[in-house]
Amino acid sequence: MVTNKSEAALFGMADKLRSTVLTAEKYDNVIVPLFSLRYGYVFQEKYDLHFTMPWSEISGDRSGNKVMQALGELASQRSEIQHGLMLLDIESCRGILPELMYQLEKIEFIEDSSELLETYFQAGAKLRSKYGTLFEPNEINDLAVRILDVKPNASVYDFAAGYARSLVQAAQSNVNVSIHGNDINKEAVGIGQLYCFVSGLQQFNYEQNDVFTLLSDEVTSERKYNYVISHPPLGLKLDQEIRTKYGVIRRDATMGFVIHALDSLKEDGKAIVTVSNSVLFQGAATGDIRKDLVDDDLIDAVITLPAGIFMGTSIPITMLVLDKNKTPERKGKVQIIDATSFGERKRGETSMSSAEIDQIMDRYLHFKEDNKLSRILDVFEIRQNNYNLLPSSYVQMEDANSIIGEVQIDRSAFENNIKTVPLRQVVDIYRGLNTAGSLDTETTKAKVIQLADLQDGVLHLDSVQTYGLKATTNEKECEIKAGDVLLTSRGIVMKFAVVSELEEDDSYYLSANFIGLRPLPGVNPYFLLAFFESPIGESYIRSLRKGAALPILNVKDIQDIPIPKLSSDEMEQIGNRYKKTSSDYAEAIKAAKRIYINQLEQVYENIGVSKGYKKKSN
Repeated sequence: MVTNKSEAALFGMADKLRSTVLTAEKYDNVIVPLFSLRYGYVFQEKYDLHFTMPWSEISGDRSGNKVMQALGELASQRSEIQHGLMLLDIESCRGILPELMYQLEKIEFIEDSSELLETYFQAGAKLRSKYGTLFEPNEINDLAVRILDVKPNASVYDFAAGYARSLVQAAQSNVNVSIHGNDINKEAVGIGQLYCFVSGLQQFNYEQNDVFTLLSDEVTSERKYNYVISHPPLGLKLDQEIRTKYGVIRRDATMGFVIHALDSLKEDGKAIVTVSNSVLFQGAATGDIRKDLVDDDLIDAVITLPAGIFMGTSIPITMLVLDKNKTPERKGKVQIIDATSFGERKRGETSMSSAEIDQIMDRYLHFKEDNKLSRILDVFEIRQNNYNLLPSSYVQMEDANSIIGEVQIDRSAFENNIKTVPLRQVVDIYRGLNTAGSLDTETTKAKVIQLADLQDGVLHLDSVQTYGLKATTNEKECEIKAGDVLLTSRGIVMKFAVVSELEEDDSYYLSANFIGLRPLPGVNPYFLLAFFESPIGESYIRSLRKGAALPILNVKDIQDIPIPKLSSDEMEQIGNRYKKTSSDYAEAIKAAKRIYINQLEQVYENIGVSKGYKKKSN
């Protein structure tokens, strides 16, 4: 148990280091080796460690020579932490060494001192993320370890282990668990070694290695493990392609990490790798590998997590659960769990509650589906959807904010109770165009509608700017007409609008930020607008958008959105009613604003402040 006294002493060491030449990201290289040395002295009898000098002599050392001697003696007896102990640069802290040792003596060490060090790590998590150390929250490691269900006497491997926090949690989940780590970052390896040591672990091996040397056809991992748990770097790009037994890894390294996890498992092994959501739907080489993994029945579950759950990035992240030995009920199936609505964001950080973790575990352990949080897919359904594994494409229920307030959406209930037709049967769909970088002789000048031109459901043509179109562009295919329905195809915010009457001589064109829908004869555009602005319509658009930082909607993806099948007269009636309702609402807002302003002016006149200003004429 962490005491306030111990915590204060540890943070006191960090405070002392602020007076040195060290930058904040290097504090760990001083604090953790010294912490580990003191830990070794406290438990020297238990671990059969021998030092030539007592701690009292070490703690009074001003030169640093005795401290370095003691570190060397510990390293010679525990070679598995030698690299971590040698991270200490005594020159960087020699001037405050006695003060650091004084703080160390205040710490009340226990055999598993990981909790105290974890408290220190968490306090600086944002800084560590800034300098490239991906810092996953404890609840993610807890969830992963519970899903893996690590057995006694098992081996666990992490190929991007960082500070070895996931490995330590796995080791502590059962008895006689041996852990094995790799990381390309030399300093992270050293800190991770020491973290294992002060956690009281006896079976660990952590080395510095580049995982991509193990991914070629000629080289395969000789070491096999019962479990793999890893949170590799997100968005890592490769300089050259790597050929593997599952296909070619080209630019995006993510599938390389997934393949290495599989290659490192024993025949009955199980793995969890965190990946960015783009891996679930990308095509080309990534899509080919994903297809093979699905067809080979190696993907057990896909669990999407809330955006911002990892410190330092807002990229949506997924836990990919891989299993070489599925239970009979799971064979030929993939469980999809959509936890993107979970989590609470405070001070720029997202965290999931224990109750939310329990909900995920309940669905996974009992292999349950509820069409809101979890669905069970067979391989046939995944094939029908082009091997897309994005949960939002399958989970039909969600809680959402809508134009009418908080709602619970069930798209399957809509589809089962309402006759529908695919969107492509009621509109012609066209995409926007890309503009040139400048207006030069190689371009055609045209008025192109951008996102800023659509505000609060109204298209403001008076703000549309002139852009250059490449001479090869067939701009007529992107020219808007009165009655077209516009959908934003890029960006976080969804926007919809109907193009009102246009001047006869004016031509406007859609940018690539939009998709245009041209209603077929007998289809009222305001009927379509009413549908897309409804909770159900927005839900379909949300489910089809792909991408992390910048969601993108593709033309081909929206063609089969189910639209209520109504007669032309019914669509006309509904459309006109919706148009009038929207117009009445806008006028009511204007009227309310006029009343509000008039009453405010009376208040200001009563106060007397109206003598100090004069309204400008509009």
